[in-house]
Amino acid sequence: MQWVLFFSDRNVRQQLFTRVDSTRGLLLVTGVRHGAAMRPPESREPFATLERLHGDVLSQVLVADEGTTEGMWRDPLGDLGDRLHPDNRDDAYAAATGYLLLRDGRPCAVVRKHGTPLEDLWFLQEALSRLTSRVPPPDPAQRPGRRRAEPAPRSPPRPASSGPSARATGTRASPSWDDEATPPRGTRVPPPEPPKKDPWTVLGIAPGTPPDEARRTFRALIAQYHPDKVAHLAPEFHALAELRTREILDAWAEVEHALSGGR
Repeated sequence: MQWVLFFSDRNVRQQLFTRVDSTRGLLLVTGVRHGAAMRPPESREPFATLERLHGDVLSQVLVADEGTTEGMWRDPLGDLGDRLHPDNRDDAYAAATGYLLLRDGRPCAVVRKHGTPLEDLWFLQEALSRLTSRVPPPDPAQRPGRRRAEPAPRSPPRPASSGPSARATGTRASPSWDDEATPPRGTRVPPPEPPKKDPWTVLGIAPGTPPDEARRTFRALIAQYHPDKVAHLAPEFHALAELRTREILDAWAEVEHALSGGR
């Protein structure tokens, strides 16, 4: 069983909590990036293969961030991590940024995102094999080598029609596994925007601040520019608030990457 929840849904947090509380057996919860040029999250990897091979023992909740203004103030996975681990900031952060495995609503393992679906699939199957005898362990000979996680693509996969050979055939490129991989949060590189501002200064966060404290500061700052807060102002202030919001989000992407140790 697979469910896809979207950041743009104002009830996404409650829906996520409900799924976690009501699903019996093993449940995978993780975040994915989603765009118009991408396939539905549930049909991408490693989720499609997990459903095909282990759908009888594993349910999945995929929380899709479309990058829209409707969802930019929401952090359902961060809220879930805080709820599951109120006294352990490191465990809460890991749960929010990796592949979270739960049994009957209780966390039992977190698999770190390695950056490509093939790598992630191997480590997910390894973790599942430790949690249930109904999932066989993966082939040790196929274990991915150790390397740094890959950065996220800056834009959705381009159609093949943008190249000379594709223009001749009129075909579109099919996204590969790597095209639609969702790397660890915080690895996105923001588009260049001169002049470059120091992200720590933008957020008012000191280097070395604990991740959960930094996230609270980020949330409080960006909440000041929520549409409801500026609705009474003139239209030009709405545009300024949106620009400021984008600046804060870009700065947070860099700071979160640094706080996660560059993973």
